[in-house]
Amino acid sequence: MEIQTTQAFKPRITQVKGLSDRRRLPRLGIIRLGLKAKSKKTGNEYPTETEWFVCPEEVRKVFGEEPKELEVMIPINDLESVFPTAYKLYGSSRGLKCQGDGDRAYRVNDETKEMKGVACPCQLLEEGKCKQSANLMVMIPKVSVGGIYQIRTSSFNSIVDIQSGLDYVAALVGRFAMIPLKLRRVKTETYHDGKKQSHYTLQIILDANIDMINTMRLDTSRILEHPRFALPAPKDENPEFDPVDVVEEEENGKPETQSEPQPPTTPYPQNYPMEEPEPKKQPTLQERKNQIFKDLKIFNYSIDDMKNFALVGCGKGQSKDWDKEDIKILEDAIKKLQPPERTAGEGDN
Repeated sequence: MEIQTTQAFKPRITQVKGLSDRRRLPRLGIIRLGLKAKSKKTGNEYPTETEWFVCPEEVRKVFGEEPKELEVMIPINDLESVFPTAYKLYGSSRGLKCQGDGDRAYRVNDETKEMKGVACPCQLLEEGKCKQSANLMVMIPKVSVGGIYQIRTSSFNSIVDIQSGLDYVAALVGRFAMIPLKLRRVKTETYHDGKKQSHYTLQIILDANIDMINTMRLDTSRILEHPRFALPAPKDENPEFDPVDVVEEEENGKPETQSEPQPPTTPYPQNYPMEEPEPKKQPTLQERKNQIFKDLKIFNYSIDDMKNFALVGCGKGQSKDWDKEDIKILEDAIKKLQPPERTAGEGDN
C-alpha cells in the first residue's frame, strides 16, 4: 500500500515589521529666497536677495515667474518634522559640521571624525560662522499633491513668524496640517549694527473667516487619525556650494543692481557686512539711550516691558538715572536678545 505524503507548509511572508508600515512623501523640489551671482570682472560670487520666491519651473507655470505669495498646505501636524530648526555650522566641504539647539550641540571631531557633544551656543555663533537655520516643508496643491517642496531660511524673523503662524492656526482649528494657507514674502525693516535695512521675510497666513474655520474644525479628528506619512530629511548641504544662477551685468566695473560685497563666509547673510562708513561723530549718551528704546521697540516691548528690562539689566528703570556703564550693560543685553539676521537670499538658498 502506497503512503501519500503532503507538501510541507510554506509560510508566506509579505511584510517586515518596522519597515513595511513606513510611509514617506518624496521631495519634489527646492524653493529658494534669493539668487547667487558672479561678478564678470572679478569672478567673485555674492548673494542677491529677491522680493519673490525663486521656484522650479512647474511652480512658476502656476504662480508666475516672480511670485510673492504661494498657496500651500502643511502635510503633517508635527512642527519638528515640517519646520526643523537648529544652529548649524558647515565646514569647508559640503557636509554639516555641527548643529545645536541652544543648550547642546553635536560637532564632528576633525581628528577622529566622530560626533561629540559641546556646549551651545559658542563663540562661532557670535563670529557669524554658525547661524540659525530652518527648513519649511510644504505641499503646493495647485502644482502637485504628490510630494513636498523644501524652503530653507536662516532669517530670525522668518523663523519666529512661521512658528507663530502655525501655532496660531493650530489654536484656531485644532491643527495646522492640511489647512489651505498662504506663504508670503513680506518687506520687513530690521536693525543690525545700528543700520536700518529692508529684507523680505516669510509669513504664513490663514485667510479664512469664522465659518470656514468652523467647517475645518469638523474635519480635524479625521485628519489627525489618518496614517502619518514621514517626510524626507531636509537636503542639508553647505550653501556655499550652491550653483551661480545669474551673472550680473556690470556698468563701470560694478553690477547694475547692487554694489558687490566681498565673498561671504556664510551663504546669503541678510546683514552682510557693508563697506566701512566714513568716521563719524560718536553718539551722545542721550542718543544711546534713545537707541536702546528703539531696539526694544522692534520686539514690540511696551513701556512697562522696557522699564522691567532696564531694572533686570542695570537695576534702574528710569533712563534719566542711567550712567555710561548702565547704558553699556543694556546695549550688551540687547545684542543677546536680538541675534544677527541672516536671510538666505534672504540668503537662504
